[in-house]
Amino acid sequence: MSEFEKNMLRERAKPSNEITDEMWKEVNDFNRSKVEEFLEESTHLSVHSQKQYKSALRIFYHWVHTTLGEKKLIHQIKKKDFMRFQNFLIRRGLSSNAVKLKRSAISSLNKYIINFYEDEEEFLTFRNFVEGVPNPVLNKTYEKVVLSLEEIELICKTLEEDKQYQELLGFMLLYTSGCRRSELVQVKKEVFDYEQVKDAKTGEPKGYYMTNTVRGKGKGELGEQYPLLFDDKVKDLMKLWLDQRGEDDCEYLFASRRNGKMTQISTSTVNYWFKEIFSDIIGRRINPHITRSSRSTHILESGQDIKKAQSLLRHKQSSTTEQFYDLRKDKDDLSGVF
Repeated sequence: MSEFEKNMLRERAKPSNEITDEMWKEVNDFNRSKVEEFLEESTHLSVHSQKQYKSALRIFYHWVHTTLGEKKLIHQIKKKDFMRFQNFLIRRGLSSNAVKLKRSAISSLNKYIINFYEDEEEFLTFRNFVEGVPNPVLNKTYEKVVLSLEEIELICKTLEEDKQYQELLGFMLLYTSGCRRSELVQVKKEVFDYEQVKDAKTGEPKGYYMTNTVRGKGKGELGEQYPLLFDDKVKDLMKLWLDQRGEDDCEYLFASRRNGKMTQISTSTVNYWFKEIFSDIIGRRINPHITRSSRSTHILESGQDIKKAQSLLRHKQSSTTEQFYDLRKDKDDLSGVF
């Protein structure tokens, strides 16, 4: 049994059967047309969310077709019917988060129908049948298990395919530098123009870059201050994101548009990435801090000295008076980490 399997708190859920195009055609035309119309109009959803909603809605309405009857129309579905579907998912062993995703997709479709078809005769008495059905009891799918290299690769591949370059850059900078989310959002876009750190004696590049100084954990208003480290792969991702982002006046690398203006993101945005995007990609819940422990683990597994991991991640040792490692003073060479 693998270490990952040992740390699971429950058995894996049976994978939801993928509803193929042929299976989807079995669903009655009325339900199918409303689902496809909703997905086409949901331009606010990311590419990844679109895929998730499409899958969830197909699973539900194919379940309606096979369980409630092929003539069961959207406006005829009741709360008790949806409760049966939710219980069906729970019995399969789906996590509470996976069930909630499907609830969200179905509820969003219902709200769309209420908003756009409230005057249509068949929808006059239609209600959102998801509302009022209790959420599944929150369960923790796994103990805190570090990300495997395969999971990291899957996250990166999916985000790149969906062209979610800011999220991809954020994930990889968190992982590569071992930084915290509060430090990530302080990175400025000027770092893209920085050159590699050079050996003080030989002048040779060390294989990594340093960001602007960020404020980390520590006593006082300023806390500890230091740069983050990243490699050429992260720099390539910076180019992808900045090219996609275009020109704007915001000095920070991670930014979102608010009221027509690009502004620095908050840590809650990073939380959202992990909860709603990264966790869904790999099928288990992860949080921003997992990248630090994952990075540390992978450094040690590669045979690197533990002091390098402690230096990169700025872990305190036994002495309470020991200061975080100051990379700017070249006290150690971390080039082997990259």
